[in-house]
This record gives sequence, C-alpha cells and structure tokens, in this order.
Amino acid sequence: MAKNNRVAFLFKLIFLAYAACLFMMTLLPDSSNITYETTLNIIPFASIDNFFYDMMSSGIIDWNFLATGPTNFQDIIMYTFTDSFKNLIGNIILFVPLGLIYPLSRKKKVRFLEIFLIVLGTTCTIEVIQYLFLTSRRADIDDIILNLIGGLIGYCIFKWIE
Repeated sequence: MAKNNRVAFLFKLIFLAYAACLFMMTLLPDSSNITYETTLNIIPFASIDNFFYDMMSSGIIDWNFLATGPTNFQDIIMYTFTDSFKNLIGNIILFVPLGLIYPLSRKKKVRFLEIFLIVLGTTCTIEVIQYLFLTSRRADIDDIILNLIGGLIGYCIFKWIE
C-alpha cells in the first residue's frame, strides 16, 4: 500500500468516525427533551434571532454556574456557556469537519458546488428525519443555515491548507 493510499485510507476512517458521531449527536433521541409533539421552525433566522437576543440579555457565560465553584471537568465543559451560545456555535462547529474531512477523503478534487450540495443534503436529511421520527428533536431551518455555514467554513479551511 503506497503512502498516499494509506493517508487516503486514514482520512476515510476519520470520515466514517465523524459520520458515526454526527449520527449519534443528531439522530438519537434526547431523553431529556421528549415533547410528544413535533416541533418545527420554517421561518429563517427566527431561532438565530432568539439566540442572539438571549445572548445579549444573558451573555454567553453562565456566571451563576461558575459561582458555585465547579470542579468536575465535564460539568465545566457542559454548563459554562449558555444554551443559546452552545446551540448557535454548536450547530456551526458540528459541520466544520464535514467540509474539511470529506474533501480530504476523496481521491478526486472536490469543488465548491459539490461540498455545498453534500453539506446541504446532509443537514436537510437530518432535519427531515428529526421532524418525521424524533419527538425529542426540533426540526429548524436555522439549523440548516448554521450547519451550512459550518460546512463551508470547513471547506475554506481545506482550501487554505491545500
């Protein structure tokens, strides 16, 4: 196996691991948030506007939590930032690897339109599955917008290191 083949194989394994993590984070039920009704937002930027409003009024750091003097590393990671900040930034960060790792795992050159369609198709598929099958998840057009931004940031990083 040539060195290039080994590197390509490694990136394919990394991509598969990322896809499995993406599946677990977006398509497994969230037992802490079962609503028993479908929730849907089809108004672009409505949730994003709410996130920014909440961050402007509450900030991005939960100072009340930090005032308790947490020592558990997992709690510090999970609860230091407000939910609005985590949702906004999390939806972007979640798809950065797709825009970066997908082109690295391919033998042929990946163009902007291809990565745009891959990221858009992936995030739309996730949102449709959440809407149709998961009562603990919320289908949101703003998630598609934020995921697309994240995937395109990942592709820009790919083009920068290429």
